[in-house]
Amino acid sequence: MYVVRITPADTGARVSIRRRVAGLLPLTDVVGQLLSWTDRCLTIRTRDGSIVKVAETDLVAGRRVPPQPVRRSAAGQAAGQTEANPQ
Repeated sequence: MYVVRITPADTGARVSIRRRVAGLLPLTDVVGQLLSWTDRCLTIRTRDGSIVKVAETDLVAGRRVPPQPVRRSAAGQAAGQTEANPQ
């Protein structure tokens, strides 16, 4: 069962939504920052900077998700560098 657990009040938060699309696959997911929810349209910026607009009528499910984890480089870890212990 799909549930929409986000509202326009979640603007600015990181969200995951499932939406209806035309084509072979009837549903697809979008994860990113909810930039706006106006005029029955959600605008989401994904990790790669793409802007995705989703009509409210195509929204099947949605929820807030935690911020994206910070990636650490393998080179920094190999050298023993951490944010708390920079060299």
